[in-house]
Amino acid sequence: MPEEITDKLFKCSSAFDYKGTSQLFIDSIREMFAYQRANSVIFDGICRQYNFNIEDIKSEEDILRIPAIFVTAFKERKLLSVSQEEIVKTFTSSGTTGSKSQINWDKISMERQGFMRNSIVESYGLADYEQEVNNLIFSYDPTISGSRGAAHAHSSYAKFAKERETFFTITADKYGEPEFRLDEGIKALERFSQSGLPLRITGFPAFGYMTLTELDNRGIKFQFPADSVLFSGGGWKNYTGKTISYPEYVELVNRVLGIGADRIRDVYGMVEHGVPYMTCEHGHFHIPIYSRVCAVSPKTMEILPDGETGLLKLITPYIRSTPALSILSTDLGYVESNCPCGREGKYIVLQGRGGVKKYAGCGISAAQLLNR
Repeated sequence: MPEEITDKLFKCSSAFDYKGTSQLFIDSIREMFAYQRANSVIFDGICRQYNFNIEDIKSEEDILRIPAIFVTAFKERKLLSVSQEEIVKTFTSSGTTGSKSQINWDKISMERQGFMRNSIVESYGLADYEQEVNNLIFSYDPTISGSRGAAHAHSSYAKFAKERETFFTITADKYGEPEFRLDEGIKALERFSQSGLPLRITGFPAFGYMTLTELDNRGIKFQFPADSVLFSGGGWKNYTGKTISYPEYVELVNRVLGIGADRIRDVYGMVEHGVPYMTCEHGHFHIPIYSRVCAVSPKTMEILPDGETGLLKLITPYIRSTPALSILSTDLGYVESNCPCGREGKYIVLQGRGGVKKYAGCGISAAQLLNR
């Protein structure tokens, strides 16, 4: 049965309204904490190990102390809190070594996750369901996307305006293997520019970078309408293996496509956690009302003060099908407050990946296509 308190939280459409939802979030966390302890032997065991109980959750600060499951556990085990029969969708994140993290959704979890994404985009004022647009997606065509979580997310960001034409740059070659179509993507841009309609781009920035660099080298520039939008997420490596900086990419997009910096948004997230963290006009990854984030010391696992770098710990009550209430990531970063954009709550500042061995996600795997 659905959880009444959590269902109420996921009907709040103002994604950054902390003042009106803080207690609701605490109550939702308590509800899902009890649910996960009752339905996941793994999560229950971790809570017993740390002697952490529902009575310990009274405030926002207490939420950050909830014991976390390390993100790599989702590469090693299929962790479920419902029966297999209740799973309606499975998404994976493939690393370069072939190991996969996965998230398994029941119907309720999938609906809540979709609601989150919609509310965040709408709260940023980036949805216009009556405006006709063309979509260029630097990601997998649905016919070959399979269970790739990033491909699902990229396609989802093309749903916030009325579609005239959508072009996917990664499709199947004659052998059925994924192939990046650079020239066809450039032709699609030329075609879209002649339509006079706003352009919406989503997908891996590595592919966008290669396409826009090629256009820049050819001296080809466009001026798409001011209400065009670019969403990027995953794979900040170019075809040479060099890391692409976000400011560099923003400048390139603006120079070649004429899309303003305030309409270029990056998205941080992971398949195991499911919450999309999108940048505001000032380039900050804001934490929506549906989750909380803190940094912890890699040595002691103590919660660090705002501004101090550690491993990011991410908490959300949206998912009931797997014990991902509290996740410890391999990403280094910190949280800050008082963004110049004026939105309530905190935002994430990413500082890179932790660990000796690189924890490669589907963005890095996808970028390997650029070297074929």
